[in-house]
Amino acid sequence: MTTATIYLRQSQDKAGEGAAVSRQLSACQELCDAKGWTVAEVLTDNDISATTGRTRPGFEALLASNPRRIVVWHVDRLVRLSKDLERVIDLGVNVYAAKSGHVDLSNPAGRAVAKTITAWAQYEGEQKATRQVAANRQRAQRGEVLWSRRPFGFARTGARVRVVRSEAVEIRKAAGKVLKGATLASIAADWNVRGIATSTGGQWSVTSVRRVLLNPRTAGRVVSNSEDYGSNGLAILDADTADRIAALMRDPRRKLAPSTQVKYLLSGLVRCGRDGCDSAVMFATSNPKSVPIYRCLRCYGTRHLAHVDEVVMAAVVARLSRPDAAGLLDRDIDLDELRGRVVDLRERRDGLASLLADGLLTPAAVRTQAQRLTDQIGDLERQIEAAIGTSPLARVIDSGDVLAALERLSLLEVREVIKALMDVRILPAGKGVRFNPEHVQIEWKG
Repeated sequence: MTTATIYLRQSQDKAGEGAAVSRQLSACQELCDAKGWTVAEVLTDNDISATTGRTRPGFEALLASNPRRIVVWHVDRLVRLSKDLERVIDLGVNVYAAKSGHVDLSNPAGRAVAKTITAWAQYEGEQKATRQVAANRQRAQRGEVLWSRRPFGFARTGARVRVVRSEAVEIRKAAGKVLKGATLASIAADWNVRGIATSTGGQWSVTSVRRVLLNPRTAGRVVSNSEDYGSNGLAILDADTADRIAALMRDPRRKLAPSTQVKYLLSGLVRCGRDGCDSAVMFATSNPKSVPIYRCLRCYGTRHLAHVDEVVMAAVVARLSRPDAAGLLDRDIDLDELRGRVVDLRERRDGLASLLADGLLTPAAVRTQAQRLTDQIGDLERQIEAAIGTSPLARVIDSGDVLAALERLSLLEVREVIKALMDVRILPAGKGVRFNPEHVQIEWKG
């Protein structure tokens, strides 16, 4: 008995009805009937692209079934990438297409034809993607964004976007509450109780509320593919409120508290000041007598943990108690310029992976540069948060009682204050030398 396996595929099925694959099946069945072949199996991949690399269950089942011959509507329904074609060639069977004829994969000429068809299909797909990206960029530059899911607070007619007034009022109220200390969970609960649905008609969660408050569009920004094209004049939150919300969302208490990982004030912050250690990081541990110490991972030098902490905290209190402490908060800085530098540093850090892949940097060099860039990014973000008054440092300085304010902070927040103020190094001392505060070197920032 002569058998054939039919394979059907379409990239998108927005209606979910599979109409396109049904039409393909009719044409393929007619071909099998005309040839006198019995259909052994019909395998389908509906609403799955053949160019994204996503696994196609039907295609994988086809390869595993060892078909006698394959029937498709068109060759590009079967393969659109050269790597997939090679897997079909390895089957050693022929492919028959209802719309484009017979592709004989048993000889070099047929395989060459199949490769040419696939190469052009792949080219077409890549060109389509390039044109789509360019079109999206042009629309974004004009302030036009054709979203697939309506963002809460906005609606559109065609390409024209407008603010939904009732939803905008809720967003502004929520932002004000969050800045006064309300949790995202309380906002979500309030909206759910009052019957305020998400843009898709669902219930609110912490994640969905956070997404609304941090959405660049809520601040009137047009962002496409991580690129900011400026204001569109439809801001629900003013720039200052949006900045304060963004800084608050980065607050360590929201992301990490309570922490079960960081237990010691300077572990991972303090560095070794011994020549040859290149400021290696020191971490908290214990000596043979179970006394907590900071130890350098390179030279294994140690210092009594409690003594070092005492010196550093005394320096922090003294510095923030000075009349000029408010000068540490540069609130007249150019926030846009600082944010631009953060974006640039992040792009440079992201680019290290390609330099490693190309063999231009060693893994050790990548780690070193990545850490340096991460430190620079952290410093800039702390400057931004301090400038808009949401950083732990700003809260301590504005409190009027430095010692009491520091005592109210979590361990993570105190570490943030230290990182914003100083770099700490422990200088070497001879074996058996008693602790001296001068062994703790503090370099002030700013």
